[in-house]
Amino acid sequence: MQAAGIEDKIENSVLAQGVSAFLHSRFFPLLTAAVILACYYSGLDMVSIWYLAVCAIAILITCKDVTPMISLFLFMNIIISMENSPSNLGNESDYYLQPVIYIQIIVAISAAVLTLAARLCVDIIAGRFRPSPMFYGLCALSGALLLNGAFSKDYNPLNFVYGLFLSAMFIGIFMLISGNISPAKKTFEQIAFYFACFAVVLCIELTVVYATYEGLIVDGTIVRSKIFLGWGMYNTIGMLLCICIPAWFYLALTQKFGFVYTVLGMGNICAAFLAVSRQSMIGAAIVGVACLLWLIICSKGRERFVHIVLIVVTLACAGSSIGALFDEVMLYFKSLGDNFMTGSGRIELWKRAVKYFEEYPIFGIGFFGGDLSDYAGDFIGLDIIPLMYHNTVIQMFAACGLTGLIAYIIHRIQTIISFLRNITRERIFIVMTGCVFLILCLFDNHLFYLFPTLVYTALVAVLKASEKREEKADTKQGDKAVKD
Repeated sequence: MQAAGIEDKIENSVLAQGVSAFLHSRFFPLLTAAVILACYYSGLDMVSIWYLAVCAIAILITCKDVTPMISLFLFMNIIISMENSPSNLGNESDYYLQPVIYIQIIVAISAAVLTLAARLCVDIIAGRFRPSPMFYGLCALSGALLLNGAFSKDYNPLNFVYGLFLSAMFIGIFMLISGNISPAKKTFEQIAFYFACFAVVLCIELTVVYATYEGLIVDGTIVRSKIFLGWGMYNTIGMLLCICIPAWFYLALTQKFGFVYTVLGMGNICAAFLAVSRQSMIGAAIVGVACLLWLIICSKGRERFVHIVLIVVTLACAGSSIGALFDEVMLYFKSLGDNFMTGSGRIELWKRAVKYFEEYPIFGIGFFGGDLSDYAGDFIGLDIIPLMYHNTVIQMFAACGLTGLIAYIIHRIQTIISFLRNITRERIFIVMTGCVFLILCLFDNHLFYLFPTLVYTALVAVLKASEKREEKADTKQGDKAVKD
């Protein structure tokens, strides 16, 4: 009760109300996009990190509805600049190994995590978070992650540490978002706007790559290995672009002058193809077609006609461009498809996963178990991310055994059931975003790369929080639901 009283005093203060109002405004994601973009090109990674940490703490302290956290989860993915990148595709910088840097990072993360822990305690006392079957399913999944590699030969303690990080993200973020978010239409529009701002930053950085990188296009062919930003290679770039696509078409359906968002959404699809990641091309094609059909079916009257005209014109322009460069395009796609059937070594990697599963069928060989060194690529980070099997399902049964696979299947069934309980336009947007992410996770392990884990868990939490929402519920009703 005392904690709740202190919380009320903070929230009712003029300063807190002003901060909260700004954080919920559209100026906040625009400012965040500008800060992250400026820091990327100036090499001021620590400024980005401190900015995100301070904003997270401000949201946790002042906001009853923590929707703005989703904006931060997105931009956390792209804070490493080319100048300070530890990858040999970048500058092989020791920036993040310098004590003055990693001590600041530890302090910033610790402050945000402690504030999050305090907020969760207050939420539990206030009754805003109530355990649900989906929460228990995530607890079971987290338990399986903690037990990854248990009793396997040469067990690595890092298995537990990595499982602990993932579990904390799944449980902590789910508790925070599902218990502190309004299921009103305005909330979904906010989330879509966050993804749109994020997509604009990605497109700007990808445009700079094409405009300035030497040797990117040779004899009319894109050398995709050259497509690298400090925070990720072409697969990561493509994945992040793909998960932004549904947001544009949701905005096209809900906002005035929706045709503008249709055009921008088509541009986002093109950008995903220009990342030249085969998995992202597949994902962008699937979600792109789904979004266009969704737009045509759900729009009405003159708006539907305008959307159809824009789609036809865009497709005609794309078809004309491909026709004019048909030989070059076919040659390029042939080069991409030369090793498509073997998945760039993925098939052999999956065979090895099956071998490890047969050896340790109950708890798996662990995230850091087994020998995958001959399949190692260039990963962003400081060796804190283990080598993986490039498929979420295969990763679960290889690293966590039947325990992990069953827990993951239960979690997936629960998310499907949650969606079917209340199919609305807003929830379709969330599900389509999650689905394209999961499609790409069949070719890579984005779900277990920590920052994408935050985004995925937030989407699941929004899905859960909106289960009982009526499509015509207004913003005030949603706000009241959060307060209650």
